[in-house]
Amino acid sequence: MGHAIDHGELVAKNIVGLSQVYEARPWFWSDQYDVKLQIAGLNFHYDRVVERAGDQASRSIWYYRGERLLAVDAINDARAYMIGKRILESRQTISPQYVVDGSIDVRSLLAHAVKLAEAA
Repeated sequence: MGHAIDHGELVAKNIVGLSQVYEARPWFWSDQYDVKLQIAGLNFHYDRVVERAGDQASRSIWYYRGERLLAVDAINDARAYMIGKRILESRQTISPQYVVDGSIDVRSLLAHAVKLAEAA
């Protein structure tokens, strides 16, 4: 479904002259009884993993290569998934220090994201 939506959005952008190519934005979700797993990005070649604890039944795992966010796995934590997905889709990253800081509300993590250098 996401693939079809992505292509539809791309066609619309190209119709109005933006001349963009398709770049896959991988994401996945699965419901397993009382657990919802949501994944954004691909966690290949990571060298650092940080975990953000939610309540007793939720948490998120953030995968990095250096300081660059690669992927987010969210377990019963839809907010963390959506924030991580938006950061990845906008070609930004967020410092692991903000992710693990429980005093920072997950909804404000996007405000701490920074644009990646184009050469990276």
